[in-house]
Amino acid sequence: MTTTVTGNSRSAEPEYRFSLERLEELNRSPIPLLLARLNTACPSFGKTPAEIADVSDLVKEIRAHCAEDTEFIRSAMPLQEIVFRTLLLRGDEPMPLSELHAELTEKWSTPIRPITLTVGGLARVLESDVFYGFAGIPVEEPEPDEVPGAARMLAAPGVDEDEQLTRIFEALAADDDDEDQFGEDDLDDEDDELDEDDEDEDDEPD
Repeated sequence: MTTTVTGNSRSAEPEYRFSLERLEELNRSPIPLLLARLNTACPSFGKTPAEIADVSDLVKEIRAHCAEDTEFIRSAMPLQEIVFRTLLLRGDEPMPLSELHAELTEKWSTPIRPITLTVGGLARVLESDVFYGFAGIPVEEPEPDEVPGAARMLAAPGVDEDEQLTRIFEALAADDDDEDQFGEDDLDDEDDELDEDDEDEDDEPD
């Protein structure tokens, strides 16, 4: 069986985690969901939902006792189940989308059950979930580059076009003065001095 999901690429990479708050939004109880994923090493294994005082303890037990269990995640499991158990092992730590994608397609994909979904396809699977409580954490967009001074002048409100152009020309002239350490007057002076030296040499007697 081949799992193939396609989707659009995303400009900003979000991170994902398992969220109790998301399950609450979906009106789903997290206790039965988590109890079913415990192994025999977990202290709460075999307990009923009524015996669980704090659901966050179940997440901690899974992370502490299931990480080394080779049967906790199997490549034959449904795609979302693999994602769910992978995120459970991370606890409250979110997982970047590209890292989660690599985990699926490199670690759990096999010749018998290849997983050939795109990064964008995985994002669609996570965002369409209404069962496991996947929650996305968008990455902040970088700050835009600083607007050049000339562009700021053109965009300045309340200043007419002629005045804006005058300011731009003045700024450009100031930049030229700063960049040119030897102005034209200095170069002319040097040329005059060289001409005077040549004349002195010509006036010397033979």
